[in-house]
Amino acid sequence: METLKRNQFFYSRKEYIKKEGEETPTEIEVKDSFNVNTVIRSVTMKSGEVLVLLNDIHERTTEQPNINVKNNKVNGIIRKRDVYQSEIYLSPEDGERFFKATSIDLKNGN
Repeated sequence: METLKRNQFFYSRKEYIKKEGEETPTEIEVKDSFNVNTVIRSVTMKSGEVLVLLNDIHERTTEQPNINVKNNKVNGIIRKRDVYQSEIYLSPEDGERFFKATSIDLKNGN
């Protein structure tokens, strides 16, 4: 567990949940983390947010009906494969913490 904590960067993000019977979604704050050893790039956006790209390319397979366009009948099922890569948006405050936690001090060799 100690190794997990050293490799993980914890951050907050907002999630919006719409409850049954309510018109406006409720905003909640959740804690997430990612392994800093999988970061391949970070980009600071104009808004101050930091986009972190991870080296975690993975496939997801979904099944979709194969519809004949001539007669609009289902001929079977097609398995569609999509490739994804994690893109994490950090708030400006979490972005600052991320840069401090992952910066390399070249003068001291750290």
